[in-house]
Amino acid sequence: MAACNLAGRVSAAGRSWSMPRSTRPRYCSNFSFNTEFTAIDCSILFMKETPIFEEVFNRLIKLNGFWVQWLIGGLLSFVPIVNVFAFGYLYRMSRAVRTSGSPVLPPWVDWSGLFMDGLRFGAVWLLYWLLPLMLAAGITWLLALMGLGALSNVFYLTAILMSNVLFVSALYRYNTRKDFNDLLNVGLIVRMTWMELPRLVIPSFVVLGAMVWLLPLYGFSFFGGFLILITYTSLRYRSIEQQRTVSK
Repeated sequence: MAACNLAGRVSAAGRSWSMPRSTRPRYCSNFSFNTEFTAIDCSILFMKETPIFEEVFNRLIKLNGFWVQWLIGGLLSFVPIVNVFAFGYLYRMSRAVRTSGSPVLPPWVDWSGLFMDGLRFGAVWLLYWLLPLMLAAGITWLLALMGLGALSNVFYLTAILMSNVLFVSALYRYNTRKDFNDLLNVGLIVRMTWMELPRLVIPSFVVLGAMVWLLPLYGFSFFGGFLILITYTSLRYRSIEQQRTVSK
């Protein structure tokens, strides 16, 4: 394990916090996505060593203006074409979380830029969420024709869970350099997803359950679900990046 050279001081609520030496090795990591990552300032330490879904969720919904932002995004998500603005908001939020290292809700400003950000988000969504689900739907149809209806249902549910995690991993990967060529490295994104799958599948399942429960209000369920999942996933991957930076 690489030596850990962390300054170990963070300003939180006006107090200086120093990481105990006994805990510092946990920040050392030989982890690598086998590609270049943007260095993250190690002096910013958020929440805990590893973000916990329940804590991220509670902190997110307690942010000032959360319900208003969710209401606006949910309403926009109901309308085709207009929902691109909601996509843009989710994209901006993912970048803001990646930069700040904590849950954050950006304001609804610069609507022309928001639309362009929505197109970027939509491109990742089409490639790594919708396309996998379309392929899974074809396989599900074939299984049903073979009389394996129960298996086809389980397969498609699993495909939805996997698509959620695959998509948010691809979005984080794209945010690294804002280069669409990075999305062509499917193997890397699959490895990212597989590595974090044990920690992301339950949040994905919770979000999927909420989406199904609020299906008649699909705009709110879609926007709110991805708002939560993207926030948590961004913090997870940022934590790994930070560990990798500290270990150098």
